[in-house]
Amino acid sequence: MPVRRSRIGAVAALCCLVAGCDVAIDGAAGISPAEQQRVDRRAEQRGAVESALKALEQAPAVVYKSTIKDASGQPAELQFRITRNGSAHGALPVDGKAVQVISADKQLYVSATPEYWKAHGLGNSDLYGTGWVRTDSSDLPVNVVEVLNPRKTASTLRTAVAGMDPLTDPVRSKLPDGTEVYDVESGLGVLRVTAAAPHRVVGFAPSLVAAAAGKTLGAEMRVEPLTGDALKKLQTELDGAVGGIGQPFDALTQVNVSVVNDKLDCADFVGTCRATIDVANTVLGGASGTPVHLTLTVDFTAQSLGAQSCTAAADAAPDTTTSMTCEVKFKLPNRNASYQVQAKPSARGEVRVPVDVNGVREKLKAEFATLGG
Repeated sequence: MPVRRSRIGAVAALCCLVAGCDVAIDGAAGISPAEQQRVDRRAEQRGAVESALKALEQAPAVVYKSTIKDASGQPAELQFRITRNGSAHGALPVDGKAVQVISADKQLYVSATPEYWKAHGLGNSDLYGTGWVRTDSSDLPVNVVEVLNPRKTASTLRTAVAGMDPLTDPVRSKLPDGTEVYDVESGLGVLRVTAAAPHRVVGFAPSLVAAAAGKTLGAEMRVEPLTGDALKKLQTELDGAVGGIGQPFDALTQVNVSVVNDKLDCADFVGTCRATIDVANTVLGGASGTPVHLTLTVDFTAQSLGAQSCTAAADAAPDTTTSMTCEVKFKLPNRNASYQVQAKPSARGEVRVPVDVNGVREKLKAEFATLGG
């Protein structure tokens, strides 16, 4: 009998222990209302970010806005518009200076100051600073046609914010116009998306899309989609920009120019001196038969008569030698006297790229038709 009572007691004690465990687990599984609100806020932010990135991904074109200081120290806004196919027109704030960019028919054209081109090691920096230059992404801090394509930008931003702390409470702020936005910090910079639907990306740190961009393109790029009339306006202005490129310099082709022969003739008793110079050019790169534009300068000096200069220009086939002439006329104080004249020639060459404006415009027309422009 004592043994049987002991077994019953043991069973009863075990049942009580199990029941006690059940009660403890039920209590631990609950979540406080405050914590549930934090979970909901984080979920709302994630949903807003993804919705905004999808809208950017599907945009036919966007405009990026940035701010620099103008010559007087006042803020100036720059705009760079680009389609999802890579056609682009506008200015970027490279190292705080405006650099003009056109992308059309898979060609990139840049207009910048001589100082910009000199910093990129181009010997024709003074010449390039006077107009448009056909080049590639190597002459920009980032490949803007690829990096700022709305589809690529959305994909890169998605990757950048994927590593953000999932337990961080969302941060909201207001733009100057009163729009409430989420400030999503990823460690590389801040992405801003509207808090209210329809959600869209309104700005981001350039370092989120390219490491080099953070150092050269400023602190933030603001973003707006382009549709309807704004998209048609981009097409119109891009058409006009292509027509204004003219024959741009070609930074993708290297030209070496040298004087290989020179002859000086001065007419007696007249004061006229003519230099005949043979100029040779050697082309490296993608000239593809495009003529080389040669510029000849000859500096004349004459005893007791001073100095004068003349210039001449010519177009030459690649890898050929061209005869060029130019002349000056000295005023002779004594027609019966003899004067010693010296001539010092120098030459430079560059390749100009012919642009089929009508052909490019037809391609742009077909592109914008598919975009809804």
